[in-house]
Amino acid sequence: MLHIPTLLLALLLGFLLLTLELGVSQRGLQARPEIRRWTMGSWALLGGFAALAARALVPVELSILLGNALICLGLAVYVQAIHQLLLSAPAPRWLMQCQPLLWLALALMLDWPLHRRTALLSLVYVVLLAPSVWVILRHGWHAERSLRTVALTMAMAIVALLVRALHAWLTPGDYVDLMQASLGQGLTFLFAFMCLLGAGFGFVLAVFERVARQMEEVATHDGLTGCWNRSTTDALLEHELQRSRRSGAPVAFVLLDLDHFKQVNDLHGHRAGDAVLKAFADTVRARLRASDVFGRTGGEEFGLVLPGTDLAGARWLVETVRREVETLALTDADSRPMAVTVSAGIAMADGGTPLSGDRLYGQADQALYEAKRSGRNRVEAFGAGNGASAALPLA
Repeated sequence: MLHIPTLLLALLLGFLLLTLELGVSQRGLQARPEIRRWTMGSWALLGGFAALAARALVPVELSILLGNALICLGLAVYVQAIHQLLLSAPAPRWLMQCQPLLWLALALMLDWPLHRRTALLSLVYVVLLAPSVWVILRHGWHAERSLRTVALTMAMAIVALLVRALHAWLTPGDYVDLMQASLGQGLTFLFAFMCLLGAGFGFVLAVFERVARQMEEVATHDGLTGCWNRSTTDALLEHELQRSRRSGAPVAFVLLDLDHFKQVNDLHGHRAGDAVLKAFADTVRARLRASDVFGRTGGEEFGLVLPGTDLAGARWLVETVRREVETLALTDADSRPMAVTVSAGIAMADGGTPLSGDRLYGQADQALYEAKRSGRNRVEAFGAGNGASAALPLA
């Protein structure tokens, strides 16, 4: 037989360790709201187990009422934490709105036999846990991998609670007193809440995964347009050039520059300019393959790395983008139209003529300068015009 007071002590220590870990992790995660919320839920569960274990020191009725009320509150707060992490939105209101009703129901159940109260409370815990599993399955299964652990451990806790409810209903003799040494009562109680402990540690890992991914995103992407930043674009260009030397496949590099962009900022404001940059980036991105690289290399200058693309293919793509940008219907906050055009310069590399990324960038820049000098809103390729044809030394 399992000694119930020992089980309660083990759960108290487990949730105390979890809350301490959450307190430490909050400092490293800059007090993220979902971690704060899960910490609150863990403190509530810790308080609930402490209240249940303290029935030798406090009236039994108070122990039952306070202990189960805090456990119900903690489970509801766990759901809120998962909603904050996955949806950045509040959890369903009924989770908190039903808490006073649950506390009232607990008060009314104080005179019930323990087996009936245990069966009903186990089902209540299931109802409070189920939204967490549902949200992770629907919105978080393909996000952070640690969330799968959270969903699985919570699902196992639900199964254990359902078994506990059935066992309490069918074998009332094992539920005469909470501290009664009963294998069925002890195992289901211990397993259900140990699963919630595991869910807590999994939740912390999931938040760390989310933070690491966001830090990587900040380090490699432009915050305004979502494109790769300059350093990442340069690194990916060098990578494609190295692969080109091995395979002999061509690589096209394109510089795109919005024409008279300073005038957009001067006439319409910088917020309008930001909107233009976003709309331009979306227009280009819609035309690219998964293997293409699209980066922001300067204020209004962007770079395209097109693996396995010859000059004709690169020119067709860039001309298509140029025409679509020219037809963008953009307006500022005062509904004034904003005309947007783009100039582009194309440079080519192949395995037979190895070029460094800097040299290829220089060639594309010369072609872009020729497009600007020739009237803007046009596409030029290095080597195809007067200004763009001057050869650069190979690297």
